[in-house]
Amino acid sequence: MELIKNYKLKQENGEYLLEIYLNNINTEFADELDKIKENENCNFIDQIQEYIKNQCPNFTIGLCKVMLGSMLITSFMFTKAPVYAVDNQSSINENSFIDYKVQSGDSLWSISNKFNVSINEIKTLNNLTSDTIYIDQNLKIASNNVYIVKSGDTLYKLSREYNTTINKIKTDNNLTTDNIYIGQKLIINQENKIVDTTKYIVKKGDTLWKISQTFNVSVDSLKSINNLSSDTIYEGQIIYLKGSVETKESTITYKTHKVQSGETTWSISIDYRIPMQELLDANNLTRNSQLSIGQELTVPVHNIPVKETMGSQYGEYLDWWSEAQYLIAINDVAKITDIETGKTFMVKRTIGANHADCEPLTSNDTAIAKQIWGGYSWNTRAILVEVDGRKIAASMSFMPHDVQYITDNNFEGHFDIHFLNSTRHKDGLVDENHQEKVKIAAGLK
Repeated sequence: MELIKNYKLKQENGEYLLEIYLNNINTEFADELDKIKENENCNFIDQIQEYIKNQCPNFTIGLCKVMLGSMLITSFMFTKAPVYAVDNQSSINENSFIDYKVQSGDSLWSISNKFNVSINEIKTLNNLTSDTIYIDQNLKIASNNVYIVKSGDTLYKLSREYNTTINKIKTDNNLTTDNIYIGQKLIINQENKIVDTTKYIVKKGDTLWKISQTFNVSVDSLKSINNLSSDTIYEGQIIYLKGSVETKESTITYKTHKVQSGETTWSISIDYRIPMQELLDANNLTRNSQLSIGQELTVPVHNIPVKETMGSQYGEYLDWWSEAQYLIAINDVAKITDIETGKTFMVKRTIGANHADCEPLTSNDTAIAKQIWGGYSWNTRAILVEVDGRKIAASMSFMPHDVQYITDNNFEGHFDIHFLNSTRHKDGLVDENHQEKVKIAAGLK
């Protein structure tokens, strides 16, 4: 059985903290464990250092922690002599302590699981001689998950950075509001955020040459791996560092439709989930063209492959014109998730060409949206649009205006949902505020 099961790589203050998780102890490893405190050059340490060298050749590792389940076996500086911290209270930095007030229903077992520490560590740190604790008792907890709030931090920013939710942070820290302050210690239990060393997200100012130097991969290799025909790259683009990339492009096929009694180019375009103008263009028709029963029309059918996202909490970064508008077509009902609060409500796309013009499905959905926006507002917010199992990165404002089709939702008019490269109706220009929020919903900001 392999000694090492998996690892997590976290960035802290310009360096990386590596957590290595071991498989269950076998006899061979049990013998080795007894030697760890006594001999820095034991086979176990050699294996760990070799593993780091192979798995993370391009990262500066500041500290390595070796875990067996939730138990810390040992920790050491990668570039210095190992520092072993098994049951060694003096090796724990004071900034890793947090004060916790015991709540109703708590036990040492539940607290140990909550903060990813052992029961014995809690008892030793608090001089407890039994497992008995009481409500409102103050306990000092040493946790690897303590974060010290810095200037500019918000719960929303931290939830995105550590792949968790605002409510989870508030629950773990007994917070009753979203207010935090500089120097405050927070427990942040992230959701298995693993740094993927096989790909890189392009940042502002990056070039292929700069990326090649950082990861010791030639420019030609990067271009070959990513099917690039030039050196041009853009912010937010995913660049693969090894292997090969299967290009997934949207495709268009065509089918024939025979006109039935009562049908119009508008109704046919709605049935086939395409803009009416696209149907007209495919058949050399104009808005004034008359259809006849039995007339055969060519209908474009768009096939939109699923695109990779930056994580399960983000949406696909889909172009409005070639992709997104075919996934949320007119008359589609979709679930909206507000990125910052996690609140959800239902909408229906009722009209719109440059972007999706939508309306709340019910009066309850209107009420939820008003809670999120604090009333009616042109302010833009990052959202996910979920339809037919696909989650798409988008941006939304919540100001009723112009025509409406749903009359019993306590909302007079429609509101706007924008996607990548969608434009305003009034001038046909891209709205940069919306585009920034779309990037946030895609995990690119």
